[in-house]
Amino acid sequence: MIGEYTDEELHRLHEVLYETLTEIVRVCDLLNIPYFIQGGTAIGAFYEESILPWDDDIDLGMTRPNYERFLREAPALIDDSRFFLQWVETEPHTPFYFAKMRRKNTTFLEHDFRNLPIHQGIFIDIFPYDRVPDNPWMQRAQRTLANFFNCCFIGKEVWMWRHCGRCETDHHTNRGFLPCLLQRIVQTLLTKRMVYRLLRLSQGMANGLRSATFYNMVLMPRDHIAVHAVENPERRQLGPVSVWAPSDLETYLRRHYPGLQRYVPKEKQQNHRPDLLQFE
Repeated sequence: MIGEYTDEELHRLHEVLYETLTEIVRVCDLLNIPYFIQGGTAIGAFYEESILPWDDDIDLGMTRPNYERFLREAPALIDDSRFFLQWVETEPHTPFYFAKMRRKNTTFLEHDFRNLPIHQGIFIDIFPYDRVPDNPWMQRAQRTLANFFNCCFIGKEVWMWRHCGRCETDHHTNRGFLPCLLQRIVQTLLTKRMVYRLLRLSQGMANGLRSATFYNMVLMPRDHIAVHAVENPERRQLGPVSVWAPSDLETYLRRHYPGLQRYVPKEKQQNHRPDLLQFE
């Protein structure tokens, strides 16, 4: 297990996450914006109808058009006394290409990003999903390009590699000298917003392929969700909140997690224990 929480910490953290989820669902319902649970959140809904007992986050997905509309229209409806929608337009120093709904007056200080001047509240991740080509070679090429621009985007705020700069994290990621050099050149020539636009274009380059059968965050090789499962969602319970999930949820989960099982040994339970956790 990556980090140890006390039972009280997890209980209070889950309460804040459910509160934040309730706000996102409320806004999405008002705007008629579809969303879906994914990743470990979907595992929790499938087996437990709640957040997994050891888990410490919630992950939501939206197709690209819905995600962009959420970013444009949701801020007018969000209770900004309690929540903050974080993305590059509202938080210039964010290292995340995706959006986070942060709970104000809380702290969830992630180790690698502890020195960044950004809002560090407890959060829910909201990921954009784009179509990906069915052809494995084209899919790999798209993913490689998107990952390059994502590294450029992150590198504007924190350097995580051993070459062409001082690594600012405890463990550098494994990239060769030439990719790091090219990344440095791009970061020097382009602004962060320009890099973000290129990343967005690379992620969405297959959205015109109506024959594509899967959505993906593009950066992840196995995070495939069938188009028909996203476009025909089903209701699932997640704690006190009724949420949308991809249809035929088990098929998606077994594709993404080949070793899917209900009871996970403690040493394999994954979470993101922060350096500092504070509640309101």
